[in-house]
Amino acid sequence: MTALNFCQDCGAALQPHMVGGEQRNHAYCRRCRLPRYDHPLVVVTCFVACGQRLLWVRRALPPQRGLWAIPGGYLEGGETLAAGAARELYEEAGIGLPPARLQLYMTGTITFINQVYVGFRASVASEDCAPGPESLACGFYSRDECPWDEVAYPQVNDSIRRAYDDLESGCFGVWQAEMSDAHYTLRAVSQTGPRPG
Repeated sequence: MTALNFCQDCGAALQPHMVGGEQRNHAYCRRCRLPRYDHPLVVVTCFVACGQRLLWVRRALPPQRGLWAIPGGYLEGGETLAAGAARELYEEAGIGLPPARLQLYMTGTITFINQVYVGFRASVASEDCAPGPESLACGFYSRDECPWDEVAYPQVNDSIRRAYDDLESGCFGVWQAEMSDAHYTLRAVSQTGPRPG
């Protein structure tokens, strides 16, 4: 992760910010006399299922061009979390779902790349999808069909396996993940029973 070294307003070199004799995790601009924060980016994703199969997209943009991922991207200004996830889903796989159809599924922090992510889930009755300008291909894959050796972000494979587990059991929770260079944890925040037949 690259540190913020210069003030985005005046261009002056930044220094560590001391508050109450304690060094904080952000910088300070002496010229502007203001703290300068390097806030985490927010990533929104959407786990879309058709039966026991999850939607995957083959990335057309760097980083990880040509590798497979769950549809998602950065939240844009003025968007709600669900609206951002719905937009990314449409841009990458041509599936238009209203934000109200998306259910909160996973949240987490990825400290080594300074990101916060929020994942939603939804189901569709058809596997109709079409790659958008940010994707080379897209399709629904079962756990066994999944291109595990071509996954763009293998660091989150445990979250994806959890999604396959939930599809198989029919029980869905809200999951909280914490990822750092040193460890990965995924725990249930809430759990629901099997879906109605």
